[in-house]
Amino acid sequence: MKAIATLLAIGGGLTISSPGALIITGVFDGPLPGGDPKGIELFATSDIADLAQFAVGVANNGGGTDGVESILPSQALAAGSFFLVTTELDDATQWFGSEPGHLAGNGINHNGDDAIELFFDSTGAFSGDESVIDVFGDINTDGTGTPWDTVDGWAYRNNGVLANGGTFNPANWSFSGPNEWDGDDNFDGGSDNGTNVTATPPFPAGTFQIPEPTSTLLGGIGLALLCFLRRKK
Repeated sequence: MKAIATLLAIGGGLTISSPGALIITGVFDGPLPGGDPKGIELFATSDIADLAQFAVGVANNGGGTDGVESILPSQALAAGSFFLVTTELDDATQWFGSEPGHLAGNGINHNGDDAIELFFDSTGAFSGDESVIDVFGDINTDGTGTPWDTVDGWAYRNNGVLANGGTFNPANWSFSGPNEWDGDDNFDGGSDNGTNVTATPPFPAGTFQIPEPTSTLLGGIGLALLCFLRRKK
């Protein structure tokens, strides 16, 4: 039984694993008055008992980290769940059709050219010992004109790409392109009544996925287990 447990642990290491239970899956800078809604989408890669162990912050204009600016609320989040963080309530609710999970105010007030950091502190104190577990953009670069420029638009994480530990790679993301939401604030002749559904292109909210282990991978684990047990005889 010990041999089987050992190999199962090895096999588990072959499956997709995440260095962070929470990741940034989307960033958006809306076209409604004031550039709203502004915010991010988060995704739980595993069950989270308390979101208050996580916090966000914006590194404005390439000036380096501003540190923790908004701690997430104390609540659980199940694996596979999405969590929307915005600067304010009304425009975000209009745009997405439901209320965001957390209002971060200036703690997430980016302008499409600012990097966004996700922090973790197991104690929830955020007194300086927290770590950066994920980042969108380069905290030392103004994003204007870069591949990750999201002014009046959005960015969305590619499926299966997990927390980056603070090292951003734009190749791991898909982008609407800057200014693609210009003019999407009005729908059908209305006044500032645009929504994500009517936007072009719409923000792909809630679509991020972590692929299941393939049959080839599972078959390889089974074969390795069989060989391991035969060697132990």
